Amino acid sequence: MKTAIIYARYSSERQSEQSIDGQLRVCNDFAQRNGLKIVGTYIDRAMTGTNDHRAEFQRMLSDSDTTKEWDIVLVYALDRFGRNSIEIAINKQRLKKNGKILISATQRTSQNIDGSQNLDGIILENVMIGIAEYYSAELSQKIKRGQHESREKGNFVGGGIAYGFKVIDKKVVIEENEAGAVKLIFDQYVSGKIAREIIDMLHHKGLSHRGKPFTMNTIYHILRNTRYIGIYFHNGTMYTNTFPPFIPESTFYAVQTMLAKNKIGSHSRNTTYLLKGKLFCGNCGAKMNGESGTSSTGNVNYYYKCASRKKDRNGCRKKSVRKDDIENLVIRASKDLFHSSEQIDRIASSVFEILRKQMRDKSIINLLKDDRTQKQKALANLLKAVEEGLATSTTKNRMLELEDAIDELDRKILEEESKEDNLITKDAIVDFLSALPEKDPQFIIDTAIRKVVLFDNKIEIHYNFITQTNPSDPDGSSPEDCRDNSLSAKSSFLCVVPPIVTKIEQVNFGYFFIARFCGQ
Repeated sequence: MKTAIIYARYSSERQSEQSIDGQLRVCNDFAQRNGLKIVGTYIDRAMTGTNDHRAEFQRMLSDSDTTKEWDIVLVYALDRFGRNSIEIAINKQRLKKNGKILISATQRTSQNIDGSQNLDGIILENVMIGIAEYYSAELSQKIKRGQHESREKGNFVGGGIAYGFKVIDKKVVIEENEAGAVKLIFDQYVSGKIAREIIDMLHHKGLSHRGKPFTMNTIYHILRNTRYIGIYFHNGTMYTNTFPPFIPESTFYAVQTMLAKNKIGSHSRNTTYLLKGKLFCGNCGAKMNGESGTSSTGNVNYYYKCASRKKDRNGCRKKSVRKDDIENLVIRASKDLFHSSEQIDRIASSVFEILRKQMRDKSIINLLKDDRTQKQKALANLLKAVEEGLATSTTKNRMLELEDAIDELDRKILEEESKEDNLITKDAIVDFLSALPEKDPQFIIDTAIRKVVLFDNKIEIHYNFITQTNPSDPDGSSPEDCRDNSLSAKSSFLCVVPPIVTKIEQVNFGYFFIARFCGQ
């Protein structure tokens, strides 16, 4: 007598145990009529058949690799085994390798109970599998299309709602009390407070995260959530009319800059080094890191020291510089630059032209599309191999990797294409630059400055979005036209005379704009 196990499954919470009971009854009746002995059952409840990520299904496949006590996998219908033709073929091949066959209690299959081929069943089985996959794909497409249309209309289609919002009549609205806490979190972080300090402040104010204390993860999740500026992504598509924004974009993107910087650390135990990671030695090119020391009088002094000299006292001869002197000089020079309406206009014009050129240059999108085409071809080749019976577990894993990679490329292409519809205007750039001098010093440095190079008699401040090369001569001297406080027609650098106390004779810096503000 042949032995068999029964595999049963239903798809959603809207179904119930009655579906399982019905499948088991039909399968047991079939087994009794055909002289099969049922030795076990595997049941997945509320699990989709569009993939094989099902606990009991995987246990059944695993058991087929080792056990010899059963010969047949019996299902009510082929769509209970799965609705993905590729995965069905791969999993059937695995069963076949283990000496097992798949039989349906209600449909003709490619093999009979005795293991012989059923010629008309080969056609019917593939037709039924195709119909099951088509039904599943069509249903999924209809649901996704309906949800997409709902999102396009600004409706909320379900799922968790972000802190700071609530849903009324399928529309997302601002929850004022929670939104107040979110605004406070952003304002405090952009002012220089760290997450732990913000949590303490929220606790003292009696604010909670929907009845629970704020945690570090909660704070960082809020700070990175684009819903607060009205942007919502789902399956690679960006929606801008679902969540009403209540955090200014300039604040949000300033916070993203600070978060990126803080990943590598920007605070010491006792003080914050504003130029950490951005100050470089003009003599050897090494970074200048924050240091502290206690004088004979007990005062703690803070300064920047060349990393190369710290490692080898006989190496670089660059002297350390007082922290406050160099930071104040950089901030003052930057504020002077952005207080000049003439300079701001020139910067804005340059940046706007660069952005327009980048929008016209489709190289990034073309690279992404080329990569997607290559991966689609590779996936098609694997599908052909499966159809020819060459499927293995490695083939399946590679196909899943390619599908995930193609989905990710689709998302990136949509993001790049969306930039074309959101080109920043010159007026917006001017407004942003004009407001910079009034911002927090750390904000100015994080947003605008790429690096600062410190020589013995000058500093060079390199701003983001620089397109020219360093104008300094090989010997470290400056252009001859850097002798006054005006922007020279021959140089892209502006010279500023600092206080005598710094013993630095001039400051050179490029006048180009912040890449992060421009979405780069």
